[in-house]
Amino acid sequence: MAPSAGYSFHPQAYAKAVLHVCKHSSSSVLGLFLGHADGKVIKVVETIPLFHTHALGPMLKIACMLAEEHCKSADASLEIVGIYHATPSGSTEMTPVKAIADKIAANFASASVWSLDASKLPDKHFAFKGMGRVKDEWKAVGSDLVSLNSEVLSETSRLIGEMRFLDVVDFDDHLADGNKSWLNETLFAGDKLEKIRAD
Repeated sequence: MAPSAGYSFHPQAYAKAVLHVCKHSSSSVLGLFLGHADGKVIKVVETIPLFHTHALGPMLKIACMLAEEHCKSADASLEIVGIYHATPSGSTEMTPVKAIADKIAANFASASVWSLDASKLPDKHFAFKGMGRVKDEWKAVGSDLVSLNSEVLSETSRLIGEMRFLDVVDFDDHLADGNKSWLNETLFAGDKLEKIRAD
């Protein structure tokens, strides 16, 4: 049985995840999707880029605790609803992050895992392959269950072309330089993407 929930991506959440992966295309990348359930739709409203090095257990735990604190202070309805990842090989298998995904699902029953398929970026297609939690198993998310304003795909492509991915800061970067904010509050400031509404 496939996931029945729909997934709605906020423009900036989608673009930030893609840019994070593009910045570290030769590394294994991991990040969090924050959002909330709205009826049968999981709304992904924010992205927190985490790692472009090996995600060690203690660091991941600290990062998730800080992300949860951010959720409480930013919007009480926000919680960690899923993760995204990418590998240098381009594999979209969730095996490398399954243990992490299982822990997220223990706290949010409708958790999802999104693997970047970089081959879809040049054609401006939705670039993530999703897996949703159904009972105790991970099942593929059909493309018909994903909602994203189509304008976001071309704007994300533009940002990649402008090399704006160099501006993304993840938790690894923050650990190396505490002055860098891994929340990326100003990443899209003044950009057209900032004004695009979610579907």
